[in-house]
Amino acid sequence: MLFLHLSDIHFRSKEVSRDDDPNGALRNDIVDDVRKMRAKIGRPADAVLISGDIAFAGAQDEYEFATAWLRDFLCPAAGCGMDDIFVIPGNHDVDRGQAASRMHKDARTTLRNLDGDAADSTLREYLSDPTSSQLIFAPLENYNEFAAQFECAIGPYDDQHPELKPFVNRSWTLNDGSTLKVWGFSSVLVSDQFDAVDRMFVDPMGTQIQRESGVVHAVMCHHPYNWLRNGGTFKARLEAVTHLQLFGHEHTRRIEEGRWFTTIRAGAIQPERDDPNWDPGYNWIEVSVETKPDDERWLNVSIWVRKWEGHRFIGVPDRDDNEQWSVPHQLAQWAEPATVPVATARAIADERAPAMSNDNGNSAGTPDEPLRSTTVVRKLLELSEHDQRRIIGELRLDQDGDQGLKRWQFVLAAVSRANEKGLLKVLNEEVSKLIAKKE
Repeated sequence: MLFLHLSDIHFRSKEVSRDDDPNGALRNDIVDDVRKMRAKIGRPADAVLISGDIAFAGAQDEYEFATAWLRDFLCPAAGCGMDDIFVIPGNHDVDRGQAASRMHKDARTTLRNLDGDAADSTLREYLSDPTSSQLIFAPLENYNEFAAQFECAIGPYDDQHPELKPFVNRSWTLNDGSTLKVWGFSSVLVSDQFDAVDRMFVDPMGTQIQRESGVVHAVMCHHPYNWLRNGGTFKARLEAVTHLQLFGHEHTRRIEEGRWFTTIRAGAIQPERDDPNWDPGYNWIEVSVETKPDDERWLNVSIWVRKWEGHRFIGVPDRDDNEQWSVPHQLAQWAEPATVPVATARAIADERAPAMSNDNGNSAGTPDEPLRSTTVVRKLLELSEHDQRRIIGELRLDQDGDQGLKRWQFVLAAVSRANEKGLLKVLNEEVSKLIAKKE
């Protein structure tokens, strides 16, 4: 698997709509370098991983610009699509105006006066209560509307709407048939102008990742451990069960090599220019599994660290002056389960065609190109709320309790139910017909 890893894009409302945007040339250089690196590596990216701070002030127009830039420039240069984006929030994705209420201030004060274990316990209480959990996620409303198109929105636990959680994850199949599962955790459950080292909090679920046979775990979080007041237990668990840890926020110390895991900081695509460590950068990360003659399995992690220098991007070499960093990690032994014979699989597929799913749980499109739920989400989000609700209602993908959902939440819930009922392809066809009719 080949990933493009970036962070801290910081699109500013007052800059992105102007011809004299001070980061316009920098973004052009990023896209140019991504295209050149794709050619140098010899294949397109399988996904784009963004570890937070897409916007600068969590404003809606900043996310509109981000969507257009990703769609029209970065993804084409990387050779992947919008379905292949995986994103988490950073502190600049928080709408500070929304976070200025008295209740938010009281919650932040309470949490920041607790030690790590007590903070975890209190956070669990906040996240379990319908009122306080809604309060916690309110400042991320604009971010969530943006992230919903990638099925990366986060929110409180809700038994009626299990498609939304305080964290996100996505899985990819590695070259030996095993699974790479990437977890995305929010470190901005608490965030304001007083953000500082040891004053941020990560979702307590991060301490509960479980070992799974044939699964390589990777974690993405905006703030590194030293920023997290409840980061001690989080760090201990990740170092025990994960092999890849991706962060944003801090723009230096890009790679930390370890025996069991590798820690990678993205660098900042558009750092704040008054930052003394202003040093734009991003990474390419390749992950593969090698099985040696004695049946030892090794995870090979290759990283191309890129930095902006002299109005172009250059490679940051490892300690041996190699442009490509290579870090191996030994894995537990695992054998791919026996597969169903092709003829039998096709017979089963024909028999169950209306409800067949691909590896991501999405109903199948064509045999060569399965339909992905993110595709349907984005199409639905293009429609007016009236058209969305009409189509979703006609297919009986709504239910009691949806009335209070925001537009993007309603779409995610409907697509999730379409997946469960084997109706994703039908939903996609109905939405596509309406979009074509309006064009």
